[in-house]
Amino acid sequence: MKYFDTHAHYNDEVYKENLEETLRICKDAGVDKIVNVGYNKESSDKALELSEKYDYMYAAIGIHPHDVFKDKTIDIYDIYQANKDKKIVAIGEIGLDYAFVSDNKLAQINLFIEQIEMANALKLPIIVHTRDASLDTYKVLIQNIPQYGCLLHCFHPTDDLVRLTLEKGFRVAFGGNITYKRNASFGQYIKKIPIEQIVIETDCPYLAPVPYRGTINTSANLPIICKKLSEYKEMDIEYVSEKVYKNSCEFFKIN
Repeated sequence: MKYFDTHAHYNDEVYKENLEETLRICKDAGVDKIVNVGYNKESSDKALELSEKYDYMYAAIGIHPHDVFKDKTIDIYDIYQANKDKKIVAIGEIGLDYAFVSDNKLAQINLFIEQIEMANALKLPIIVHTRDASLDTYKVLIQNIPQYGCLLHCFHPTDDLVRLTLEKGFRVAFGGNITYKRNASFGQYIKKIPIEQIVIETDCPYLAPVPYRGTINTSANLPIICKKLSEYKEMDIEYVSEKVYKNSCEFFKIN
């Protein structure tokens, strides 16, 4: 079986000292493709550097809501224009995160909308981060349709977002969090979403799955996530791994 990590952060400093060894272990585990995802200007530049160095890596560029006052949409646009012939496959991660803030919601929403509009102009899909902001995420995506695809990263299902996913044909990514006991309720939603709309991810170095929770995550843990997904879907793991790999390639338009 081979795996596609649709959301990784090997552009994170935590891998600086042992990146080659980490990636060797990932390849041994069957990891075939990786999208490194930017969350500000600096990390987007780094994601591009990695995509140039490794033939199985691709880049997504964007501004995370945590960096709403650090970088601007034009910064990401300039990165694209300077690298349009390189392996940029999405705008992301972009979205809303209200977990630790209450005073910058409007700024986050405006940045989110700007980046959706940019993605549409560049004919690229988006990768969406949403945390404690599902209703506003729903409202933004209903009113500002991503024309070239939408992937809801680290998908935390709610009735609104699942309905939107089904209505608009969005893709959803499940990661190590589906192995956590407190998220067992995800199962009912996972069963509702067709396998054709699902991909897997690690969000490494974050969200390591059980039994490695609390450690530095890597793409080598994708088989654990895929196994748990197959259990929730009550499908053969080989079938699930093949489907989510194919879905990932189709979403990012990678052969």
